[in-house]
Amino acid sequence: MPALHRVKSRKGRDGKKVRFFQKGGWKRLGLGIIAILSLVGLTAFGPTEPKSDYESLRLLTEVLNEISQKAVTQKNEREIFQGALRGMMNSLDPDSSYLSSEELARLQKGSQRPVAEAGMELVFKDHLLTAVSVLDGGPAARAGLKAGDHILKIDGQLIRNITTQEGVRYFQGPAGKTLKLQVLRNGLVKPLDLSVSLELLGPAPIKVKKLQDVFAYVRLPYFTDDTPRALAQELTQLTKLTPPLKGLILDLRNNARGNLEQGVRTASLFLGNQKVVTTRGRLSGSEQSYQGSEREQVIKPPFPLVVLVNQGTARAAEIVAGALQHSFRAILLGDKTFGLCGLTQLMPLPDGSALMMTVAYCHTPGGKKIAGDGIKPDIEGKKPPEGTEHVTLPTPNPEDDPWVQQALEVLKGGKPSHLAKEAPNS
Repeated sequence: MPALHRVKSRKGRDGKKVRFFQKGGWKRLGLGIIAILSLVGLTAFGPTEPKSDYESLRLLTEVLNEISQKAVTQKNEREIFQGALRGMMNSLDPDSSYLSSEELARLQKGSQRPVAEAGMELVFKDHLLTAVSVLDGGPAARAGLKAGDHILKIDGQLIRNITTQEGVRYFQGPAGKTLKLQVLRNGLVKPLDLSVSLELLGPAPIKVKKLQDVFAYVRLPYFTDDTPRALAQELTQLTKLTPPLKGLILDLRNNARGNLEQGVRTASLFLGNQKVVTTRGRLSGSEQSYQGSEREQVIKPPFPLVVLVNQGTARAAEIVAGALQHSFRAILLGDKTFGLCGLTQLMPLPDGSALMMTVAYCHTPGGKKIAGDGIKPDIEGKKPPEGTEHVTLPTPNPEDDPWVQQALEVLKGGKPSHLAKEAPNS
């Protein structure tokens, strides 16, 4: 570490003298962090005065000096700098993070072969590593993990101050590797001790089942690049059935894996060339709308459709659900969705590291923000009797699923009067 040269001292907030340095590590470190603050916009919520920037730098230098002089755990300049950057990025939203040069290299290189995983979508939110969704029948589901669980420890190590990407990497590795977890579940006093083994997962299996001869159930567990094509094939077969179908149930519960393009292409199967989603950043002129493709449309109005959603519905699934709800092509039934849908951008930094930053949030075609707010269903899913677990998960047999049965009642009874509106361009 470069030598630190003291040039003056003054009284800090606690009345004690605080040293400042004209050159060396800490001042350069403070200036670097202020530069990043400006880049990510933490000092750009409005015009800032030079005095305000100076005060921020002075306070930051004071903190860094205290850490270097008194912290019982000794850290070098690089470690403190990266920790500060990670903290800043974590404070923005669950999908934003700082990547060291080593992490960026791994991301850009990618994997030459499939990576084993636990089968769940994670975010680091409110200082906790949280399972947004757990894939149907995957290792995490079999181990007993559920959407909404908070992971406190992995193999005895306390999980804190990490990014979402770091949390995901904990659950990737060689097939057969077993992780011991301590999990906090809402409603339980004591944490749970669970073990999960990593496995290679295949393509997203689309489950299709005919119900009561004239209705169909389609389950999308998660999105991949192949999902729109595979779903189009399944839907095309359903349109050819005799007698013809009278309605469809699309199950997007616990579906939190997928990107914007996959969501737009999937929505096209139901909406054709209508607007699907809009992304909006903070800068003027950053709004961008995404439309479907008419040639990809398979299901055409006025075909009755009910979409099942819950708190594990996020990302691409929220794009599809929001677009179908806005166009009045579908009734949403269940619980409010998670609210995790944004456009991220990789921003390389001069030292070889990078920022992974959310630069725009998703909005429904009607202008409702999805990120942070979620999508409220048209009809709330029926709650089980008091004292029993709140059932929001898909069941192996859809005919035994309370929400599927509720959706069938909606399809047979017609669209409720408060939702009976003419679909645009139908």
